[in-house]
Amino acid sequence: MASIDTYTTLKGQTVYRVRIRRQGKTQTRIFLTKKEATHWAQQQEGLLLAGLAGIPQKRQHHTLAEAVEYYCQEVFPRKKPSTARSQKHLLPFILKILGPSTRLDAITPAEVRKLRGALEAKGNSPATIVRNLALVSHLFSIAIREWEWVDSNPVRLVTKPKEPKGRERYLSSGEIQRLLLVCNKSRSEHLYLIVLLALTSGARHGEILHLRWQDVDTTQGVLTFHDTKNSETRCVPLTGIALEAVREYRAGASSVPADFLFPSPKNPKKPLAIRKAWETALRKSELKDEAVFHTLRHSCGSHLAMSGASLLDIATILGHRSLEMVKRYAHLSHGHLHQTLERMTSAALS
Repeated sequence: MASIDTYTTLKGQTVYRVRIRRQGKTQTRIFLTKKEATHWAQQQEGLLLAGLAGIPQKRQHHTLAEAVEYYCQEVFPRKKPSTARSQKHLLPFILKILGPSTRLDAITPAEVRKLRGALEAKGNSPATIVRNLALVSHLFSIAIREWEWVDSNPVRLVTKPKEPKGRERYLSSGEIQRLLLVCNKSRSEHLYLIVLLALTSGARHGEILHLRWQDVDTTQGVLTFHDTKNSETRCVPLTGIALEAVREYRAGASSVPADFLFPSPKNPKKPLAIRKAWETALRKSELKDEAVFHTLRHSCGSHLAMSGASLLDIATILGHRSLEMVKRYAHLSHGHLHQTLERMTSAALS
């Protein structure tokens, strides 16, 4: 009852199309591997023979606009608010290029390549293009798995642009001292401590600005980050000059401090915005064209590696789920590796 056809796309990728015919009706699905195609075909044949399933009737056609509406209503609420906000900004351009009235099952890999080309022509970076395509791909995955509106995902057959390597820039000890000196003289009374915490904890911009007083334990010396990129709570030691600075900052705060560690002066229920103060500090530190706030996080990881920390230690502090993300620091820890190998050799061979 089932047949599997192999064909090659315009990009040279081999795909497998399964066709099941019964009583004049046809069911078709496309897979990237023959194993997936065979498994699905056998599964469907078994259900048909057992009388537990039939070839579905021709499904109702749904447009891209309908899919986007459903996606916004059902999927975005399950995502982090910051992720949902950033992805919603991508949708208008996607709808404009693919067409809101276009049937979802009529969007082919060629249409997706058209979207990719439009994003490139607009001057978007490879990372931005990948994010756009990933959003469309996830929409199709939901439409297949949960809504049963379509049978295949055309984005999977389109080549994504290669993203560049992550930033390798980190601040030297001299640059750090120069930056902290400028921040300490900033008109923003919070900038120095914010930058100091970023350098000593490796936390991201949003993680630090969303710190609340309950997340700061000056007795045990621990910072707890809840609003993290991977949605996992992370605890980082608070020591040395950073711990003393936080204690001093707490002593100078009002008797009933705001919920946020760094509240907005206009609305204490929102975190502080430091963009202008940060850009001024970069300019005065002569780092404007070379550094961004995320450079502070990379500086923390780099100096940890140079001080002898293992990649596992760095991953734990920075909150990376895998060691792949911290391999960029491996070349900075040669001294530590040399000492480790020397200790092993001495113990094993002497």
